[in-house]
Amino acid sequence: MDTLWVDVDTLVVPIYAHAHDQTVREGQMTNRIDLSELIPKLEEKLGIDKGFLESLFDEDSDWALIIKVHALIEAAISDLLVTVFGKEALNDTFSYLELSNKKTGKMAFVSALNLLDDNCRRYISSLSELRNKLVHNVKNVNFQFHEYVEDMDKQQFNQFVKNFNVLSSKKDDSLLNLFRHDPIQAVWYGAMSVLGQVYLKIEKHL
Repeated sequence: MDTLWVDVDTLVVPIYAHAHDQTVREGQMTNRIDLSELIPKLEEKLGIDKGFLESLFDEDSDWALIIKVHALIEAAISDLLVTVFGKEALNDTFSYLELSNKKTGKMAFVSALNLLDDNCRRYISSLSELRNKLVHNVKNVNFQFHEYVEDMDKQQFNQFVKNFNVLSSKKDDSLLNLFRHDPIQAVWYGAMSVLGQVYLKIEKHL
């Protein structure tokens, strides 16, 4: 599995890199964390089996993967908010709120408190929009991500990349090829990035 790194000094957009890549940027060593190492800690905190997110990478159904990734992110955001407010009694209250309602949902609190950056918030909002589209029509159980992307025109594809890119600050050919030819991997690694950054925020407020 590839490694996803984040610069913890500035919490910039994480860099998508292979595990053997050196953690050097512009001639300077950076303080970086492998986000994949944070996911099992988050899963343990949420009370789910370690390896849950990783298991979704091999999910046969793209429909099921989107639903499960969305559920995992929603649980993580609820836990983040409970941690920030320091009140376990709020757990049920936050868990019943919609995730991405911009006025009354969990992400309304995240935005107001500036807990996640714009890219993470855009990813979550876009994932919620896709998830809602898939669950409201039973025919979508056969959803195939590659077909979904193949049907996009250039403008739609560029917007898709913008919506789900939390992997790199550079929109180069390698990134575009990942989103065009393996969109499910791009979205999965995006989820790892978002969840890793959520866990860093949880740790900060513990």
